[in-house]
Amino acid sequence: MSKPKNSPMIDQLGPYRIDKQIGRGGMGSVYSGVDEETGEKAAIKVLAVAFADDPGFRSRFLTEIETLKQLRHQNIVRLRGDGEQDGQLFYVMELVEGRSLQEELQAGHHYDWNETAEIAIQICQALKHAHDHGVIHRDLKPANLLRAPDNQIKLTDFGIAKLFGGSHMTAAGSVVGTADFMSPEQAEGLGVTHRSDLYSLGAVMFTLLARRPPFGGASLPQVVHKLRFEEAPSVRRFAPEVPTELEQIIGQLLSKKPDERVATALVLANRLRAMKHGLANRNTSDAASAEGDFAKPSVAPAPTDEEVTRISNSSQMPNTELLPTAVDDFELREDVQRESGAESWNDATRATGDEVSEDGRSRGDHFSEGVSSDGVSKSRKTIVETPPPVNRFTTIEAEEHRRRQEIIDRPAKWREAIKVVTMTIVLVAIVTISWVLMRPSADRIYSEIVKSQATGQSDDARKQMKRIEKFLEKFPDDDRAREVVGYQLDILSEWHATRLRVQGRQTTLLPVEEKYVQAMKLRESQPAVAREALLNLVRDHESEAAESERTRLCIKYASHQFSLLSDAIGTRRRTSP
Repeated sequence: MSKPKNSPMIDQLGPYRIDKQIGRGGMGSVYSGVDEETGEKAAIKVLAVAFADDPGFRSRFLTEIETLKQLRHQNIVRLRGDGEQDGQLFYVMELVEGRSLQEELQAGHHYDWNETAEIAIQICQALKHAHDHGVIHRDLKPANLLRAPDNQIKLTDFGIAKLFGGSHMTAAGSVVGTADFMSPEQAEGLGVTHRSDLYSLGAVMFTLLARRPPFGGASLPQVVHKLRFEEAPSVRRFAPEVPTELEQIIGQLLSKKPDERVATALVLANRLRAMKHGLANRNTSDAASAEGDFAKPSVAPAPTDEEVTRISNSSQMPNTELLPTAVDDFELREDVQRESGAESWNDATRATGDEVSEDGRSRGDHFSEGVSSDGVSKSRKTIVETPPPVNRFTTIEAEEHRRRQEIIDRPAKWREAIKVVTMTIVLVAIVTISWVLMRPSADRIYSEIVKSQATGQSDDARKQMKRIEKFLEKFPDDDRAREVVGYQLDILSEWHATRLRVQGRQTTLLPVEEKYVQAMKLRESQPAVAREALLNLVRDHESEAAESERTRLCIKYASHQFSLLSDAIGTRRRTSP
């Protein structure tokens, strides 16, 4: 069999006939291949000999592969199998015929808020599936998000950052976590959790909308310093058409403290869906105006000298685009940043036209100090005998069949244990289903509340109040409870003004009550005057609140209406020509 072009050493790996080399870096090489039995195309990733010869890495690799085999989701690039041939470890992934979001950004694609939210929801679905299996991605970024021909977003390279992050043989320039998108705790070398992935997702959403990452700097240390110690800027600073609801969600995801971020990928997906639903149901005039605004492409402001981050030296990347920063084992090495053109092979599960030199090496291949180009550590003096190479390849389907057969062939004494395990799984499933069924109830009530508020239809204020009270009673710890309390105050402050107007016809009102009634009358015709009147009411009578319940209520509702008018007036000023 003739060897493929640009692949002088490999023409067959397991059942796959190698077509061509589509990527290479310090970690190894990536090939596109075809299964000779099924005709399916795949991406085959062959680890560098330096990694395959390291016993510690080999053990971690096999353990991590076993974990990744559990991931089966439409939004995750699927692992098809792994094997070893002539001492080389490799694994096979689904080949996605599409571009990454990073490539789309560099090609000039402008993401509006609606498309960004939809992409984020798909990523949340992938993350929930992974987190439920105890798998944290650790390197979520636009380059690892692929758009398939059917417009489905697929997340690739789960666990790769974990594998190479713990290796003393990590190649210089290898992506162990990209600084533009890694969480603050990851930048400090602390333990990561599922909320670290959610931070990275927030950074990805920010980048799609603003066309630049949240933090910029003239060097890698500056970026990481800002990541650890500075608050993330508002995305509306760079993309003013983004709704405030989405701005708040992204801001929460970019919180420094993990426990201040959105709790889970499921909660985040539900909030994004509720936001989209609420914004879609605004009144016709607002929707038409918003549609006109969102349709305009967002143009990021010209970066300052301090905000100019790493510019790619690769001829494949536009020189005006900001690229992710490579972090080598959390060591901030400017020499690597300047000298290493090493590219990550993380996005090589898609079909590309990457250029590979005649000797089979891609431009920019570099290895860390003490490791030669053939992957053998120069500093080692002890010669270790390696066992004869073992050739094997195991597909996911074959592995599952083997496990099923083992269960069938087990002695009877183990069957009782299987029953216990099965009953436990059923119990967990029942509890999980019960919890899942409860969540949509919160989403449904919330959506009804938001729809009634957004459309401005007071179909029945009492019905709306019942929805609000039901939500706050059943879901007091929900992330949206504070927002719902605001809607409750909207209704109560309106009711209070109406009650005082009726009461004023029969008896004398307190001075603070008369001022509240007058201010509420001016809201529609003279909002600025009403706002000033409400402010003066609070200032003049705040000291009397403790002495009178009637005064306290007026001050409470006046403060709320003052905030609403302030927001409305501020919005008009920003949108006025």
